[in-house]
Formats: sequence, C-alpha cells, structure tokens
Amino acid sequence: MMKKALLFLLLFPVCLFSQQREVFRIDSLSKEGILLDKGWKWHAGDNPEWAKPEFDDANWADINPTKDIFDLPQIPKNGKIVWLRLTLSLDSAISYPLVLMIQQSGASEIYLNGNLIHHYGILSSNPKQIKAFDPLSNPLPLPINNNQLSQALSIRYALQPNIAYTNLFEKKNSGFKAQLISTENGIEFQTNTMKNQRDDIQNIGIFGVLSIIFLSIFLFFPKRLANLYFGIYCMLQLILYYTFYKSSSLNAVEFYNFSSNLALNLQVTSYLLMLLAVYTILEQKKGIVYWFFVVLGLFTILFTFFSPKIGWIFFVIISSFLNVDITFVSFIAIKNKKRGAWIIALGAVIFIICWSIFLLQFYQIFNIPGNKFFLIAVLSIPVAFAVFLSYDFGQVNKELQQKFMENEKLSEEKQQILFAQNETLEKQVTERTAELNQSLNVLKATQAQLIQSEKLASLGELTAGIAHEIQNPLNFVNNFAEVSAELLDDMKADLQNGRTTEAAEIADDLQVNLQKINHHGQRASAIVKGMLEHSRTSTGTKVATDLNALADEYLRLAYHGLRAKDSNFNATMETHFDPDLPKIEVIPQDIGRVLVNLINNAFYVVNEKAKQEIGGYSPIVTVSTRKLADVIEISVKDNGNGIPEMIKDKIFQPFFTTKPTGQGTGLGLSLAYDIVTKGHGGTLEVDSQEKIGTSFTISLPVTSLKH
Repeated sequence: MMKKALLFLLLFPVCLFSQQREVFRIDSLSKEGILLDKGWKWHAGDNPEWAKPEFDDANWADINPTKDIFDLPQIPKNGKIVWLRLTLSLDSAISYPLVLMIQQSGASEIYLNGNLIHHYGILSSNPKQIKAFDPLSNPLPLPINNNQLSQALSIRYALQPNIAYTNLFEKKNSGFKAQLISTENGIEFQTNTMKNQRDDIQNIGIFGVLSIIFLSIFLFFPKRLANLYFGIYCMLQLILYYTFYKSSSLNAVEFYNFSSNLALNLQVTSYLLMLLAVYTILEQKKGIVYWFFVVLGLFTILFTFFSPKIGWIFFVIISSFLNVDITFVSFIAIKNKKRGAWIIALGAVIFIICWSIFLLQFYQIFNIPGNKFFLIAVLSIPVAFAVFLSYDFGQVNKELQQKFMENEKLSEEKQQILFAQNETLEKQVTERTAELNQSLNVLKATQAQLIQSEKLASLGELTAGIAHEIQNPLNFVNNFAEVSAELLDDMKADLQNGRTTEAAEIADDLQVNLQKINHHGQRASAIVKGMLEHSRTSTGTKVATDLNALADEYLRLAYHGLRAKDSNFNATMETHFDPDLPKIEVIPQDIGRVLVNLINNAFYVVNEKAKQEIGGYSPIVTVSTRKLADVIEISVKDNGNGIPEMIKDKIFQPFFTTKPTGQGTGLGLSLAYDIVTKGHGGTLEVDSQEKIGTSFTISLPVTSLKH
C-alpha cells in the first residue's frame, strides 16, 4: 500500500504537467501588432463542444495556420471541416481595445471564450455549399474578458473545394492568418488601405485622360500609329488599375486566380504595346531583340493559365529587360539625329530607375519608403511620349511659321510680276475674246446655212414625191381633155347633120369628163398647196391637226420621193392608225419635217439591208399612232440592221451621221429632237436592236389636245 501511495506521489506532478495547455503569452504589443502563428492546435471533424473554453485540447496536434494552404496538409482541400484552437494570455498592461486583422483562404466561424463573435464566408457540412471569404485584414473587434487570465480563441474552418488558387505577384494563400493589434493602429491600417484604393482611382483617372488624348490625336492623325499604340497601352493600364481597385475589395477567394491572371496578362500586353509604340515613333527597325520580347510575352500569357509561377518569372524578365531595350533604341535614335529622341530616352532611364526601386521594395531587399515608384515607372514612357508629341508639334509649327514668312517674302516679290503678267493677260484675253466672238458669229451663220440646207434637202426629197403624186391627176386631166376635144368634134358633126339625139348624148359624156377633170384638178391643187405649206417658213402657230392624215400623207410622199430617185427601190408600207385619235394642236410644218426625217431614215436603212441580199428578207416600214392616258404616240419602225449600242447615245447630236460622206448632214435627227422636245414639250426616244430593227417614238403630252 505504501508503494502505491509513493508511486502516485511521484507520478502526480508528471500527469499534472502533461495536462497543462500550451498558452500564447503576450506581454506587449508594437504598432504593427503581433502575428498569432504559435500555440495553435487543430483537429479534424466538427463538434460544437470544441468551442468551449474549458475544453481540453492537450491531445490535439500542433499547427501553424498562417502558412500557405499548400504547406498545410492537415487542412483538407475537399471541404471537410476542421477546428483550430489557441489559448491567449494577455499581460494586465494590455487593457486597451484590441482587434484581429484576418486573412484567410477558406470560410470560418470565430469563437472567443465559447461565444461566436463573427463568421466569414459560408460554412456547411455540405462541401458544395462552402464559400471561401477573405476579410482582407479588415479589423475585427476582439471582446477580451479582462477578468479571465486566459482567452480561448476557437476557429471552425474549411476550404472551398474545386477552386483555383493563385500565387502570382508572390501572393501567400494563408490558411488562417490573424494579426492582433490595438484598435487605434487597426483603424490606421484600414485608413492606409483606403488610401491605396484612392491611389488606384487616381491612377485610373490619369490613364483614362492619357488614353483619351492619345486616341484623339490618332483620330486626327491616323497615319501616326504610335498614338494608337500608346492610347491602347494607357487604356490597358486603366483596366489594370481598375482590376487592382476591385481586387482590393474583392473578398470572394474563388475570383482571386482570375483577377491575378488578368492583371498579369494586361501588364504583359501593355508593355509589348509600349515597346511597339517606341519603335514606331522613333522609326527604328524591329530586330531580333524586339521579336524575342514578343515571343516571350506570348509565352508569359500562355504560362499564366498553365503555370502562373513561371508566367510571373517571365513577366519580371520582360519588365526588367524591355526597359533596357527601349533605352538602347532611344540612344540609337539620338545617334541618328531623330528629333526629340532624347525625350523618350529620358523617360526610359526614369523607367529603369523607378522599376528597379519597385522590385527592391517588392522583394523586400531594401526597405525604401514610399509606394509611388511603380506608378512613376509605368507613367514615365507615356508622359515622355506626350512631351515628345508636344515638342514635335512645336517644332513643326515653328517650321511652318518660318515657311510662311518665306512665302510672304516670295509673295511680295511675285506680286509685281503677277501684276505685270495680269495686264498682259487682260490684253490677250480682250484680243482673243474679239476673235472668238467673230468665230462664233461665223459658226452661227454656218449653222444656219446647214440647217437651211437640211430643210432644202428635205424639201427636195418631198418635191420629188410631190411631182410623182401630182403626175397622176395631171395625166387624168390631159386624157379627159383630149377625149372631150374629140367628143366636141363628133357633137359638131351630129348637130350639122341634125342628129340632135346623138349630140345630146355626147354633151352628157362631156359633162362627166368635165367633172372628172375638175376632180383631178382639185387633187393636183391640194398637192401643190401642201408643198407650198411645207416649203413655207414655220410661223410657230399651233393648229388643230389630224395626226393620222399628216402621217399618212408624209409616208406616201417620202416613199414616192425615194422611188423617183431610185426606180429599183421597193419596200412594204404598213400603217396602224388609232381610229379614235383626236386632233392635237401642233405646228404641222415642223411635225411634218420630223416625220419626213424619220421615215426617210427608215426607208434608207431597209434599202441598205435589202442590198445585202439576205435570204427571206422583206423591207418593211411601219407607221402607227395611238393615244395613251397622258400622251399621244407616233411610232416609225423599220426592220433594218438597227443602231449599234456604242453610238446609240450620239444619234441626236448635231452633225453626227452614220451615212456615207455626201449623203447626210447629221442635222436631221438633231432638228427632229429639238422640234419635238423644245417646240412641243414632248419626247423623242429610240429603241433599237442590232440585226433586228429600230423604232423611233414621238410622244406629245395630252395637254396639247384641243378640247
């Protein structure tokens, strides 16, 4: 019994020591606070009892939840819930309010001394419903119970399954990272964060203005493509800073990978555009170094999707050495005496200096205060380019002013010469004008003679037809006169012999003969009257005219005129006259000239085609009239060879003719067109097909009808 008691006394201190909890003791807090990275315990599973402060977690395993989740195999990636516990012991001197600034890659519920004080994201036993949420170090008030010696901090935690995490820009995907800090310093940290957001908004405004300026200049000077490249560069930087701005307040962890990849690709693309713009504005040939950066940029964008870490390494290479190439190209341009190249070179040097300082800051090689070096580096080349444009425009304006002054001097010298030349030219113009007026008068006289010749030619053709027409009634008059003379001799003999009955019969025959002589005499008189009317100068007075009779008369006269000139000529004449055609007020002599010209041309072309002795061909000329709703049409149609398409537009031009030399003046159709269109307000149109025939159509407006 004594041995057992002695053994109990020996083992009791050991057992008591083994049950003691590991405590994170905090004696003081600096301005930056203290990172809670020690003393944590963890356990897989989900039990609400584990939040209570009296729960004994001595058997739980140790863990540092501030590590990257890829270095925390204890926390499953399939959405299973785990618990984290930490016992804090605060010195009595720390009596001021405290806050926790938390960063995490999952969803959590935070308990202090068994009480739920906050939750971030959505926790659920169903992994599909878990939504990871990162507070982004937003201060969380920590209600410390100063009456307790220790504080139990319990975290119910799970990762959102099936999402991609990013490690671009050296981002740490901490499992659960808590910074304990005073409330005052936490508010100051939050203020600095908001200030960074305001800086992002400021940068958005700067690049927005620059993009508008460069793109506007490109719209006015589209040949300068460098303005377009810099405009797009600034626009991509605007989108980049907008991405930074949104990312600074983006709590959904599942979007981190996308926003990081987008930011990296925007940076790479914009830098390549900046390089292209510099090569373009400095007029430098793109060599192997340029294309190396282009290929490297494409690889960077590709690796962003497959291996973001490698993509980040490529980007650092591009951003570092691309500046060196820009500087090198700028100094070559200076050597080649490219105007303003020194401005781009200065911007490139500033880029290298500020970018180097930024990288030293980023990788914490040197603790250099200030966070403006990245912005200065990014802005240095575009600002240098803007200054270059201003300088270039200033130089161009200066050159233009100098040339303008030179032109003014030349103008003063030339004004006297021009004045003297103007006087000489005025004299020459006066002399040439007098000569031209004289030539114009000669031309007018010649034109009048040609027109009169055309009229006389038309009259000659009509005269031949009229002579043929008048011959028939004259033959009848002569024949009946001779018969009547013989009958008179017989009647005298009968009267002398007392044969009064026979004499009376002869007298009746004489009366009939005289009637026939009178009839054919009247017919001859009408033909002569028509000829006189045609030859008489037109008075311009419109009279009611039977167009059917007018067309029929001139068709026959034209036909007989051609027969009188060529006894071998023969053609079929067809008429299709509208029997209900009303009289129309026209100038008969003028319309008669039009019909004569059109009909003569029709007879000419069918006669020419007949001479070709085409088998089965029969020359036909058709004249027709008809009344439409608002016009009266007179059509002259032939089945000749037609008018070639290439000269169809020229046939109404004065002096244009297809007839052999000496057979036409080229004024017939021109006069006809003027008579119809200008004299009667109508139209004269032609429809022709080669080898088939031609149709001329006169259209006179219905307003000309006599009611």
